[in-house]
Amino acid sequence: MLFIQEFTVKYDKSHRSGEQMRKINSVQFKEISDVRPDCSAGEICFCKENNTRKPARPAKAVPYQEHFRVSERVFLHKQNENYQIVYSNRPAQQFFKPVFTLGKNQYGRIIYNYRTSSFDSYWEYFRIVINFIDTEESAYRPKLFFRKEPDFLFEDLVWLRYCGEYHKRRITNAR
Repeated sequence: MLFIQEFTVKYDKSHRSGEQMRKINSVQFKEISDVRPDCSAGEICFCKENNTRKPARPAKAVPYQEHFRVSERVFLHKQNENYQIVYSNRPAQQFFKPVFTLGKNQYGRIIYNYRTSSFDSYWEYFRIVINFIDTEESAYRPKLFFRKEPDFLFEDLVWLRYCGEYHKRRITNAR
């Protein structure tokens, strides 16, 4: 059974530097619900959280489908007994690339970030962490993803701070 944990850390401009940002970056996994899902419904157990401070919502067991969508940027393909994880930083243009293939008893993690703005120029920042582990159904427990280091790690962390003209090199005529 493939267990997937996805959670989103949402923050704003006031949190993007210093100690608060270090805390945001340190969140790699969290506890999943202690309510065991009915795993007879499918081969993928999906745990999705939108807020890291609230208690975990119960996981759902879902059947595998061709080109299984984990998030807007991450999809899943099954190859024999392994799962190929594909990623795109431009999902609207369909540029997906394989980032790793997960076998039995292997653990993988994808981390990416982005920012959005509203009509009144208010910026919101998002950091998405997706953990994958392919193991037996009996291994389900709240601290399933607390293994220290994943076997596979893929990060797409872009520079989110707008620097205006400061980041551009200025050419001057010095005499």
